[in-house]
Amino acid sequence: MGGTRQVFVGFFLLTILASGCKHKPVLSRAPFSDEQLNVYRGLLDMLSVLHSKNLSTVSEPFDFTGFPETRPCLNGIELEHVSEAQRIIHTFGPEITQGRDLKLVDRHEQTKLLKQRDASPIVPNEKLTEESQQNGSELNFLALSEIAFDKKHQFAVVKYVLRCGEHCGSGATLVMERVDARWIASSGRPACALLIGY
Repeated sequence: MGGTRQVFVGFFLLTILASGCKHKPVLSRAPFSDEQLNVYRGLLDMLSVLHSKNLSTVSEPFDFTGFPETRPCLNGIELEHVSEAQRIIHTFGPEITQGRDLKLVDRHEQTKLLKQRDASPIVPNEKLTEESQQNGSELNFLALSEIAFDKKHQFAVVKYVLRCGEHCGSGATLVMERVDARWIASSGRPACALLIGY
């Protein structure tokens, strides 16, 4: 009995220590730079095919979740300030939605959207009509990560997640490339990570 208790206490202490190792993201007081906003705009232009009407007001910390061990999407790219992108978050302002059919939604609104989405009846084998897709996209929201730039600022790595329910989401981590004055998904590189059921 004493051995079981020691194992339980040891496991409990290990859990506390492990949870204490994860740092809570720090909300940056600095606004996004023009360059960061341009990367996000390029990504949102590309993601317009998802027909999502909502965007999280707060970015998520950048992470390497889902990356293959060798990270082939980053071959030849040397990222800078990754630790900063992994520990900070920013708040999006209305400038990110200009010219887009997007609404910024805070955590409270996101929770409401997900609960509505989860409560919506889903009929299996029913062909999705344009109207049902439209209604569904109004209950989804996009969340974007912080951006990790390469040292030359020719490439930017960013993650997006489309949240479609409390236990439903998909997304990817992509390499964006600056071509002239625009940021587009790099055609010569694979997605860094695909996120399904996220």
